[in-house]
Amino acid sequence: MIKRISAAYAIFLGSDLIISWFIIGMVLREHLTWHEWGQILAINLVIALIEMVGAVRILHVRELKITAMTRKVQGMLRNEEPAHILLKKTDEYYALTMAINQLQTHQQKLLRAKAQQGEELKLLLSYLPIGVMVIDNYRKVELANPAMAELLQTPISSHRHPFVQDIQQFELVALINKVFEDKTTRRQVITLPGMPTEKRVEATVVYTSTSEDFFQILVLLYDITEISTVEQMQMDFLTNASHELKTPVTAINGFAETLLAGAKNDPATLDQFLNIIQQESQQLSELVQDILSLSRIESQSVTQHDLTSVNLADLVDDQLAVLQQLAGVKQVTLHNEVPADSQVTTDQKKMVEVLKNLLSNAIKYNQDAGQVVVTFEQSATSWQLHVKDSGIGISQEDQSRIFQRFYRADDSRTKQVVSGTGLGLAIVAELVAAMNGQISVKSQRGVGSTFTIEMPNNGSK
Repeated sequence: MIKRISAAYAIFLGSDLIISWFIIGMVLREHLTWHEWGQILAINLVIALIEMVGAVRILHVRELKITAMTRKVQGMLRNEEPAHILLKKTDEYYALTMAINQLQTHQQKLLRAKAQQGEELKLLLSYLPIGVMVIDNYRKVELANPAMAELLQTPISSHRHPFVQDIQQFELVALINKVFEDKTTRRQVITLPGMPTEKRVEATVVYTSTSEDFFQILVLLYDITEISTVEQMQMDFLTNASHELKTPVTAINGFAETLLAGAKNDPATLDQFLNIIQQESQQLSELVQDILSLSRIESQSVTQHDLTSVNLADLVDDQLAVLQQLAGVKQVTLHNEVPADSQVTTDQKKMVEVLKNLLSNAIKYNQDAGQVVVTFEQSATSWQLHVKDSGIGISQEDQSRIFQRFYRADDSRTKQVVSGTGLGLAIVAELVAAMNGQISVKSQRGVGSTFTIEMPNNGSK
């Protein structure tokens, strides 16, 4: 009997509950006693309980692994960096955890590359001189660089907001709205208000679409204020040069035709007309020379200086001597008050041209029996030369424009007609700027003018 129970027990140990109950039934057919059957049943229940506890433990371990993998995937979705899950190679989840670990490594590489690209784009946009703004299909600003804020002269929030909060210029708003309506890229030159001066910008509004339901508007503003100014200056220069050239050429041509028509037979008329032709020819020659001077200045680099040590007092004396005859016509007294030991380092040729133009103007626009005084000042970093006259003076309106090419004060205001090309002070301004200096003027009508050039020391003594 004991052997049978042992055999049943051995069979029960390797069987699940249903098979065990089947074996018990087979044993019962051999007419076991109820006591014997009860012993076998108790042993079976104990073993079943042990198996249940083991199964629960296995399920718990599996649940912990699945929970760990779930948390890791959720952390990856939040762009976090959870630790890798490490299992034995014999574990049933080993292949799955290795795949998740490799996916996390790949994701981190992509995120780092994306962050680097984002930083590079941010750096590029921050230094890009072109204003850039990205507007989404809800007409809200997603991105704008500092150049855009500077052109619009308003701070731009980094949070999404309606673009009309930043752009209030009517033409630009209308241009953007047109692109939203017809979904076509447009370009237009627009004037933006600003301080101290308005800006001329070329506005390009680009329509970009990544899907049927999503699109963006890219607004690019390129500042063309300087280009427009240069173009206008070129047009004005051509217009003024043509006018200035036309006047003496027309006079020369007219008087020559009159002489050829018979006026040459009258000696008095002949002399008079030849004098006029000679004066107009001289005016024409001076104009051409001044235009060539401006051309030479503009074609040279600002670093092309022939710096030498110059005694400024001697340089002024030389120019006053050349202009003494012109001063004698109007009885203008010339005074050189530059100290004899004023030694400076400068470009002598350019400085001679500057002095010649300033001193000749001081004489031409002076009162009869007036004075011209040249003085000098020096500091640790710069030196200044002042050319002061007791002439007719310059109005406040004219003072802001006298350094423009071909600009001359209105005769009705100056009460004096002075011959000239209108390029002298423009040449002076160009030369002084080429030597990294500055020129300014202080003047009062009926009292006189003082022109001041300030130059860096450049090793002056």
